[in-house]
Amino acid sequence: MKNLKLIREKRGITQTKLASDLDIKQESISAYEKGKSFPTVDTLIKLADYLNTSVDYLLNRTDNDNPIKDLNIKSLNPKTYKILSNFIMLNESKKDDVIWYSEAIRKREK
Repeated sequence: MKNLKLIREKRGITQTKLASDLDIKQESISAYEKGKSFPTVDTLIKLADYLNTSVDYLLNRTDNDNPIKDLNIKSLNPKTYKILSNFIMLNESKKDDVIWYSEAIRKREK
């Protein structure tokens, strides 16, 4: 599952953070990334959802790391929906500002 490591690093998430957030052992994440073991179907789905990608990408069945197309953002929880709705309305410069700020906040939590 080499794509697990690629997408995790692309998202700026450590093995420790991923393991903690999903209640998985960090050693398991490492083993998945090295191909020494494979997650259960339930864990694979949790990984894909958390990393906002597809199970096919994690299983190296595609090079496209985009999540499932046509996500209905209205089906998300209200806070996530509000953030995404507001973000979509911003110009590109303001989107860059929001991304920088959100990354700064996440780094503070580590």
